Amino acid sequence: MFGIEVVADGAGSNVVRWDPVGEGSLAIATGPTPDPSEHIHAMTVPVSDGSARLGAVPPGRLYVSLTNGGTTIVAAERRIRFSGPGNFRDLGGYPTQLGGATRWGRVFRSDNLHHLTAGDLVEFDALDIGVIYDLRRDDERAEEPGPRPFVALPLPSRRVSDATTRVLTDRWAGERWLFEDYCGMLADAGPVFGRVFSDLAEGCAPPSVFHCAGGKDRTGMTAALLLSWLGVERETVLDDYELTAMFNSGERLRTVEDLFVGAGIARPTAQGLLSAPRWAMAGALTILDDQYGGIEAYLRGQANMTTTALENLRKRLVA
Repeated sequence: MFGIEVVADGAGSNVVRWDPVGEGSLAIATGPTPDPSEHIHAMTVPVSDGSARLGAVPPGRLYVSLTNGGTTIVAAERRIRFSGPGNFRDLGGYPTQLGGATRWGRVFRSDNLHHLTAGDLVEFDALDIGVIYDLRRDDERAEEPGPRPFVALPLPSRRVSDATTRVLTDRWAGERWLFEDYCGMLADAGPVFGRVFSDLAEGCAPPSVFHCAGGKDRTGMTAALLLSWLGVERETVLDDYELTAMFNSGERLRTVEDLFVGAGIARPTAQGLLSAPRWAMAGALTILDDQYGGIEAYLRGQANMTTTALENLRKRLVA
């Protein structure tokens, strides 16, 4: 087995990279689905090369399969590059400690789908997503409704507008606020996590996406718990959380920051609130272990999931 990733190079091409471990040649094939039997051979290169350029990016999703010594691994670019949402990502391709990896194209996480453009919707629909779990509050959905039918599952979390602004004076205060919010979600949002994960465990469940406003906090905790149960190691779970800091940037983030400042929050605090500090999620997952007995105990207890649902969740989302 070897780690691989697919990235767009900014010049209209995709590049596939892998750990150049071992000898011999590597057969590279591409296709529109995660099924390698549907992929067309593109090239054969030495394993030692470590990367290969795949040429022009075709319309729609591109999956890449690499085969060496009878072992085939499939990958895709994790981020779906929409014009609107900037933090729409596939949770597939993460190695698990149980063997195998999370399945590509089955579960996605995102920021606000309200921002999908008409062009985005063509590509969104091509993903065959059958269920959208909207974790936002009722007032958030009313103000910025999504463009497709959804399941409304407001996930209990703190409101920045309810914070005491006089104590939110520096970046550390903003990051600490996030940590406390994540701990609050563990305490109060178990039934929401249980509903989403139990639905995902159904054998006939279609590809799904869960999202909130920024795709960072409510979505981030949901993703962290799901990946933890699927057997993804803790450091990789935290890596996935931190990706939000890479993709949530630009004008929209600055607009939200200015809104926070306009509400009386110091700018350094606003920047902390909008960040994805690794320590905050790591701390919350330590609370999960120490206070709730770990991911299995939490999902059986706080989330009220059945043994069957827990087993089926892994069977369906890990290959």
